[in-house]
Amino acid sequence: MSTFFRLLFNLLVVVIYLYLLAPLIVVVLFSFSDRSFFSFPPTGFSFQWYVAAWQSGAFTEPAIRSLVLAVVASLFAAVLAIPACLGLRRYKGRRWAGLLEFLLISPLVVPALIIGIALLYFFLRLNLIDTWIAMLAAHTLLVFPFMFRSIFVSAVGIQSQYEEASEILGASPWTTFRNVVFPFLLPGITSGAIFAFIISFDQFTVSLFISQVDQITLPVALYRYLYDVNDPVAAAVSSALVGFGLILAIALQRLGLLRHVGGQA
Repeated sequence: MSTFFRLLFNLLVVVIYLYLLAPLIVVVLFSFSDRSFFSFPPTGFSFQWYVAAWQSGAFTEPAIRSLVLAVVASLFAAVLAIPACLGLRRYKGRRWAGLLEFLLISPLVVPALIIGIALLYFFLRLNLIDTWIAMLAAHTLLVFPFMFRSIFVSAVGIQSQYEEASEILGASPWTTFRNVVFPFLLPGITSGAIFAFIISFDQFTVSLFISQVDQITLPVALYRYLYDVNDPVAAAVSSALVGFGLILAIALQRLGLLRHVGGQA
């Protein structure tokens, strides 16, 4: 009986995975189709849509911009989150500390549509619409809560006696931070950077509001392409992103960085 329930449970798990992966499988199959419309089962196999996506040149610059923007926004979020976490850690337990923590992660509870509209009006007044500065500020705002929460979990785990011992031995504040505090924060920084990169690279709603022509990101470029054309080129670009994500995940796993994500969770 236990073997039967185990097999039933494994079958249920397989069905759930297939249900979750079905849209992705359809997109990948569509990207290799030899036709401009989807048919199942596929009648042929072709790389023509990948070649067309590359030759069109409509996605190369937005992809590079999204990649650079995700990296820089994650870096800026970490630079802002580290002092915020260390400062808030010293006053954890105070009434106002909880309120301040909520304010710092408040972009998580505000819909992206509302943030996009607010930033649109704000950057219009500053004449910064469709600029790199506006995109960087918006993406930093969106990924900061993820970075803050990950680092804060690591920060509250730092025992003060380590810092006190370092100071008693004559270390400067910078030396104490570099050799004592930073190693404790590293797991939070790593997991926060992974989440921040994903959120920034995949951000669509806010990017659509504050970009026009010069600073469009890859999700916006895909949206505009699908608005005008309905062929497997967009599916090819999406499948290439899936492959890039898998390669990146394998690389992070080999480097041992993904264990920090599990530790933070």
